[in-house]
Amino acid sequence: MEELKPLIRIQEIDSELRKIELELNKKIPDKIREVREGREKAEVLLKQVEDKFQANLKRRMEIDLEIKSIEEKIKKHSQDLLRVDTNEAYRALQKEIEEEKEKKSRLEDEVLELLIQEEELQKEKKEAEQEVERIKNEFARKEKELLREEETLKSRMEKLRQEREKLATETSPSLYKLYIQIASTHGGIALSPVHDGFCSVCQMKIRPQLLEELRKGERIIRCENCSRILYIPEPSLPEN
Repeated sequence: MEELKPLIRIQEIDSELRKIELELNKKIPDKIREVREGREKAEVLLKQVEDKFQANLKRRMEIDLEIKSIEEKIKKHSQDLLRVDTNEAYRALQKEIEEEKEKKSRLEDEVLELLIQEEELQKEKKEAEQEVERIKNEFARKEKELLREEETLKSRMEKLRQEREKLATETSPSLYKLYIQIASTHGGIALSPVHDGFCSVCQMKIRPQLLEELRKGERIIRCENCSRILYIPEPSLPEN
């Protein structure tokens, strides 16, 4: 039926427009968000490593001050040893000196551990920086690709809309109104091709009488099950 040809193409355009809108409104933003989240995770990891590095440095500075304070105490107690006049006082000072030396030794051991940790943190920090840089570069590249894709889709959408407007003017107003009514309540699909005597959308078998009327093309035939407009597709041209 010739008057259905513009509608068949309009339905194809509407289907493609829905796919493009899905790409523009969800899939492309989702892809951008996914890459951005990957970059943010890498930046968080880097921040955590940097915080550990700074905490390590701060602790070593605190220990350095503690060691200097201990060394001052040891020096003072050593000088006091020369001035005490009882064995009891002498032994008490010696005990304090030994305790301060043990404390200093423990702190020096902790410094060594912190220095070892610093080397590991330096390595982690470098790896995290490289990962952040890699993801930033990947994000920049993907963002450009996605923006180009977005522009291509917008351009395609505009051409399809122009074509659709032209086709709508070539369709009878009553038939176009019927198309809109059916499409709005049937998931955007108002027309259904008939294959082997079946509605291809709902798979309902078409009664022989309706099928014969459909072949004649004298009136609009709708599926008795899903209410969509039925049509018999034109045979495809054989490939060379």
